[in-house]
Amino acid sequence: MTSTTTHETSETANGRFGMMLAHFALGRRSTSSAMEERSVLCRILDGRDLDEVCPIDSAMLTLEERAHYHATLRDRRTCALAVRTRAELRRMLGREIGVPPNMVPLRMDVHGKPRCMHPLASDLDFSVAHSDECSLIILGEAAGIGVDVEEIDEHEPSDEHLEIAFTEDEFLAWSCLPAELRRRAFAEAWTIKEASLKALGVGLDGSPHEIQVHFDAAGNAWPIFPGPGWAFERIRFCPRHVASFVAMLTPTSARYAGDRRL
Repeated sequence: MTSTTTHETSETANGRFGMMLAHFALGRRSTSSAMEERSVLCRILDGRDLDEVCPIDSAMLTLEERAHYHATLRDRRTCALAVRTRAELRRMLGREIGVPPNMVPLRMDVHGKPRCMHPLASDLDFSVAHSDECSLIILGEAAGIGVDVEEIDEHEPSDEHLEIAFTEDEFLAWSCLPAELRRRAFAEAWTIKEASLKALGVGLDGSPHEIQVHFDAAGNAWPIFPGPGWAFERIRFCPRHVASFVAMLTPTSARYAGDRRL
């Protein structure tokens, strides 16, 4: 069964973030035809008022993580949000597996996705996405989970971006939308594709053309999944941003089987 429930809040004119924590229950049919419910937690972090790294957040990280963020992220607000996001991810995982946040065993796989190597996390997956102003963390019971967030550009996408994102059929459908809907529709489609590739475990090492979308009359993008056992949620928490998360409830392709826990 594929879930397409949309959780959203009213989009206020001042652009305030309308949701900081959400819980989703995703269902699928098991082999016994009973309904299995999977729990997924979404955490949204507001980075607009972060001017410097919080010492409490920094203490949640390993020495290697702190050195990496300070060496690679020169902008203070970007670094502060990245450190806070990593610290919150560690807190969320630590609560699930019962260890202190700074002791959560994380390792990057061959596609650059962090994995928790603790035995009690074997049935969990998680994903992180950033924009300039916020970050999202998704943690849940699934074979694969992906999330992406994008700020809606004030200009229509370039020809190069359209070619990267869309197949020919998708481009034709998108170009038929009213002009006032196209910028949001493109951003939504991109978040669906990137979140899906993250759920598969390959991220942007895969091609956006592997995951296709269609558009409804209101300009909303919807995924066309390659088979059963997928779930999709659209997260609307701010007028300037779009976000999507995708869960692969059961492994669907031997192509990616070697990437699940590296």
